[in-house]
Amino acid sequence: MTDVQDLFSRARQLQQAGQAAQAEQLYRQIVLINPDHMAAHFNLGAMLHGRGESVGARHHYEQAIRLQPNFLPAYNNLGNLLSTLGDAAGATANYREALRLNPDSVEVLTNYGKLLHDQRQWQEALACYDRGLRLRPDFPALLGNRAILNTQLNRTPQAIADYESAIRLEPSNPAPYINLAQLCNDIGRSDEALECGQKLLGLGIDSAAARLLVANALRGQGRVGEAIEWFRKLLELAPGAAQHSDLLYVLNFDPDRDPPTIYAEHLAWAKKHAEPLTALAQPHSNDRTVNRRLRIGYVSPHFREHAVSFFTEPLFAAHDHEQFEIFCYYDYRETDGVTTRLQATADHWRMVNGLSDEQVANLVRDDRIDILVDLTGHIGGNRLLVFARKPAPIQVTYIGYQNTTGMSAMDYRLTDERADPPGLTDPFYTERLVRLPKAFFCYRPDEAFGPITPLPALAAGHVTFGSFNLFAKVTSQVIDTWLDILARVPRSRLMVLANRGGYAQRQFHQGAQARGIDSERIEMCERLPRPDYLRRMQQVDIGLDPFPFNGHTTTCDAIWSGVPVVMLEGQTYASRFGGSVLANVGLTHLIAQTREQYVDIAVGLAGDLAGLAQLRGELRPRMAGSALLDFNGFARNVEQAYRRMWVDWCQTHG
Repeated sequence: MTDVQDLFSRARQLQQAGQAAQAEQLYRQIVLINPDHMAAHFNLGAMLHGRGESVGARHHYEQAIRLQPNFLPAYNNLGNLLSTLGDAAGATANYREALRLNPDSVEVLTNYGKLLHDQRQWQEALACYDRGLRLRPDFPALLGNRAILNTQLNRTPQAIADYESAIRLEPSNPAPYINLAQLCNDIGRSDEALECGQKLLGLGIDSAAARLLVANALRGQGRVGEAIEWFRKLLELAPGAAQHSDLLYVLNFDPDRDPPTIYAEHLAWAKKHAEPLTALAQPHSNDRTVNRRLRIGYVSPHFREHAVSFFTEPLFAAHDHEQFEIFCYYDYRETDGVTTRLQATADHWRMVNGLSDEQVANLVRDDRIDILVDLTGHIGGNRLLVFARKPAPIQVTYIGYQNTTGMSAMDYRLTDERADPPGLTDPFYTERLVRLPKAFFCYRPDEAFGPITPLPALAAGHVTFGSFNLFAKVTSQVIDTWLDILARVPRSRLMVLANRGGYAQRQFHQGAQARGIDSERIEMCERLPRPDYLRRMQQVDIGLDPFPFNGHTTTCDAIWSGVPVVMLEGQTYASRFGGSVLANVGLTHLIAQTREQYVDIAVGLAGDLAGLAQLRGELRPRMAGSALLDFNGFARNVEQAYRRMWVDWCQTHG
């Protein structure tokens, strides 16, 4: 026995000295001599666990438990191992046994809470995190985990408080800075996000994550030129397709970039990331019967509560399932009520989150998809490298992105004549443009809308202008234009979606001061849950659209709320697609061709309150009776376009 104890002591010393191979050899020797040496089994299991040998690790943990049934660390470690192996039931049993032995084990509460969190048992996970933090308020891992969960539960103030506590406890740990900044960017608090990114850089952490935080925060503040510089810096450290797509997206916000320049950047992305994959694509063996039922696949991370769903849901709900078999490839970890509704409209639902691009492409091929539709473009979370592999004979990009993909593998893009007038924008797409009749989209107003309210100006005695678009679209030119409108409309007010007390407010107040405008006439509105946002919309008399990147969902929301929107039309899809909304409800006279005309239109509307009040009551009925809410008619137009694509492909590849 003494010899075994000597061996164990030597093994521990070697392990602590970092001589893992020699320590492991001694532990193995010990369990051969004495198979009932619990500590040797446990230590050997931990070493094997650490290097990913799960079978051996599990065996030795179980031996340790057999020999000492009240040894908590073995249950905890075995729970961790089984959790990583996807055995949630086994992990749960071990964590619960560990907590039976010691209900106050903060380590076990942390691990069990994370398992429950991953299993979407959110309230149970929160209970674990809360109990652990009552026991150890200074435990950063628990604070970080609870912050992530609070974010998912839309408990934003609690999440921010947890991240800030974690930062105070571990000021050199980049994780809470990164997560806090991502949250702040997501909720429109770009000032705090930028501060987090700058603190990371100040700590000497010049990582891709830090550069991305700074770039996104600058974009969120409307500082487009600076954001572009930081996205280029990001590419120096992380030259991947996703990071390159981030750069392409922000180019659409820049009023100083012309269409040929932006197009060239998209071609450069495709040449580097997509075309090498397209060159390896295999031929397609799809049945070339022209009139058969076609298999249509839609790929998106936005089959949930998201702006894109206001436009995809009407199409999906109205599809003709006798003629078209619908497949949805959903690439996001969370689901919600919108997901449930969309899933009910599909013939086949594929959860592809976590699968590689190649795996998704193979799944599409196995499903024998005839037409594969991208709903994301170069927006974050896209799967363009699935499309680059050309898994379907016909590939279409639609609704999610305001420009070309740049890819030869993408055959078509759905649009309309207002957004893409023939001959104007065609040279700047690699895709063939298919212009749908009347409008490229349908819109589904949700139940959060209330009845149309009276014109606010009649009771307030002044006109309220408003814009609830992403502030990233509000460039310095837009700020100058809106302030010019305020200067010409006495006592008028402006409501803008932006941080209070931050960069945006400073920009507006400085411009107002230069024009002699009382800064109290400008109200910064924090981002709100959708029902509250729609109630805020009812306080607006006239909507002001940003440029050169139009609003779209926000414009639809405004029109349905009875709020007319003034728009400046440009030479690109991003600066024109909002015009499809206005054109379909008879508001083309609100579409300006110059900045000066934009100001004149807004001022003219504000000077006719009687006409504005009448228009407010007319807009919702107009929209309801327009092509924008004709779900069946729109679906037939899209399906006819799909059928024409299919006929052309069959004739070409027959």
